[in-house]
Amino acid sequence: MNGYQINFYTLQNRKYQDQPIAEWLLEKAQIMGIRGATVIHADESFGSDRRIHATRFFEQAEQPVMVVVVVTEQEANNLFELIKSTDLKIFYTKTPVEFGVIGE
Repeated sequence: MNGYQINFYTLQNRKYQDQPIAEWLLEKAQIMGIRGATVIHADESFGSDRRIHATRFFEQAEQPVMVVVVVTEQEANNLFELIKSTDLKIFYTKTPVEFGVIGE
């Protein structure tokens, strides 16, 4: 199949409707019937604010988080429409991909 890999970038402490954004995205993707999503926690990053965000021994709130989904074009459109219907602001990348399952 052809579709897109969409990566959403956020921080552990960023919330939408009292829920971490990564969890909110994961929940919405599951409700929408998207085949799967992966949450990846990183050690360090920086964004448009030019600040270094990092996981430290005592502070996990600034931990960078990426949510990855691989979707069809229609699923991508539905997901973006859902996000646009909120006041959520989140950086993303969208890359064309071929995807499928090999084996049994």
